[in-house]
Amino acid sequence: MSLNLKCDLKYKPMSQDDLLLSLDRLTRFKNPEIKYRRVFYDIILRHLISPSLSKHKLDELLPSYISFYAEKIWNDSVSNLYVSCDEKFSLKDLDNIQYEINDDYTAELMNTKLTIAPVINNINLSDCPLNLKFLYLLYNNFNTKQDLIKTANIIRAEQFTLFPVQKLVLTEGITEEILLPKFADVLNYNFDKNGVFILATGGKSKVLSLYAELKYILKIPIFVLLDNDADAVYADIMSILRNNDKAYLIKSGEFEDILSKELIQKAFIEMNYDVKPAEIEELFSENGTCYALENLWKSRNLGEFRKAHLAKAVKNCLTNQKYLSPEIVDIITSISVLK
Repeated sequence: MSLNLKCDLKYKPMSQDDLLLSLDRLTRFKNPEIKYRRVFYDIILRHLISPSLSKHKLDELLPSYISFYAEKIWNDSVSNLYVSCDEKFSLKDLDNIQYEINDDYTAELMNTKLTIAPVINNINLSDCPLNLKFLYLLYNNFNTKQDLIKTANIIRAEQFTLFPVQKLVLTEGITEEILLPKFADVLNYNFDKNGVFILATGGKSKVLSLYAELKYILKIPIFVLLDNDADAVYADIMSILRNNDKAYLIKSGEFEDILSKELIQKAFIEMNYDVKPAEIEELFSENGTCYALENLWKSRNLGEFRKAHLAKAVKNCLTNQKYLSPEIVDIITSISVLK
């Protein structure tokens, strides 16, 4: 591409909402290559007028051009909207706590010098995601980069901000994503306080592919939780497992099979207070708990059984440790000791 692409620029400025949304997306727990590219592409495609660039053309550009356009549009927009203040840290400083980036393309994007301090100082703490709350508190509670990681961890522990993420838990489905934090709370191990991020992948094959990708870019440990029928995936993961990671294969059945039947019974009543309660016997089946629940839903004319709906009801009903099976306790303990 010719260098004249950096001349005669015309663009419309980003609004405060644009800047906050982009800052939110840039500080989520996501592969840096993906998040930087997506956010910078979005800034350029929505705001750059001249030169006119399509997504296809952006794919052909060197990262230095992507960085140049995004930085120019962002920084000029910030200077037009806010009073300047000290840039105490960069987005790269934060990402370096969690990620190990070795490819040149991503490194170039991460080196983009975005003016973020004025945007951070205008975050509304009463209505913002945890990553933005963390940014605001971090900016206002430390002075030197040497204290960055120490201060960040203190803020997470005291304010339950989740960020910076300290551990990643990969699961197959939504049930685990909903219930594991609740189980941990009952066992006095809060995920947000300890920086435990849960990612439901949508299936055992995706767990394997995602772990194989993330093991090369994450500095933090990864805990992989698999249903019993994923023994082949478990074996594959074990063959490439990093020393500080752990893979856990549920001893029998799916995640739902290790839930207390009494707890499921309580959840069923909460979900369907106007129908006949479930008998404990109805929650057992040789084919597993989910099979029993599908039949239970049919017997009560409740339509399709949905795991996520049950998980939310179980979460609401869980009040103490007596409803936690030994295997659930073992899983949470294994996560808590991972370093």
